[in-house]
Amino acid sequence: MTINATKTVRDLATEIPGATRVFEKVGIDYCCGGGKTIEEACAAAGVSVDEVVRSLDQSTQGDASDAGTRWQTESLSKLTSYIVSKHHVFTREELERLEQLVAKVCSVHGQNHPELLLIKGQFQDLKRDLIPHMQKEEMILFPFIEQMDAAVSDGKPSPVPVFGTVQNPVRMMMMEHDAAGEILKQIRQLSAGFAVPEDACISYETLYKALETLELDLHQHIHLENNILFPRAVEMERAG
Repeated sequence: MTINATKTVRDLATEIPGATRVFEKVGIDYCCGGGKTIEEACAAAGVSVDEVVRSLDQSTQGDASDAGTRWQTESLSKLTSYIVSKHHVFTREELERLEQLVAKVCSVHGQNHPELLLIKGQFQDLKRDLIPHMQKEEMILFPFIEQMDAAVSDGKPSPVPVFGTVQNPVRMMMMEHDAAGEILKQIRQLSAGFAVPEDACISYETLYKALETLELDLHQHIHLENNILFPRAVEMERAG
């Protein structure tokens, strides 16, 4: 595969199975920062374009379910259902579980590791933002996208949204994604890339591993919405 350095991160993330794993490994933002060219993204991450391109060329194996390849052609209703069942459910469960865990670790290690208290604050902000965010998607935006998808499949006119155009809630959701992305970056920086200190207990280690897993899942989650679901929904509305 020949990869043009002016292609956007978003395009590569949706076209190449395994690309998101490559981007995670080198620290390239493919969900909120998907509009950058691969050249710009590599410069921002401080990595070599040639090395990333080589890794992308080799990225042809593995599960592509979240890479975006199949979601470019599946129905939007299937995609919204997948996002809710896989990512929303996981996010809610982890936010509840980790809220208790971060409090426990802070109570034991907070005096020697004051960064934990800052991580706790960022995590609380993340939970406070994401819970209503997912509710708005599930109760307002996703149902409309599903209605629009069904209308197109049946050859009927698209429903008229109460919010004027689907672009309005999409814009709001993407702004909220950006805010969540910034919080994730702060947590990663405060934890020194989730590096577990020598005096850490099992709970401390578990917390950092879980926060890193949550970060990865949220990156995939936001990627599916920002780079695939939302653009396809906007295009469907225009075509209708």
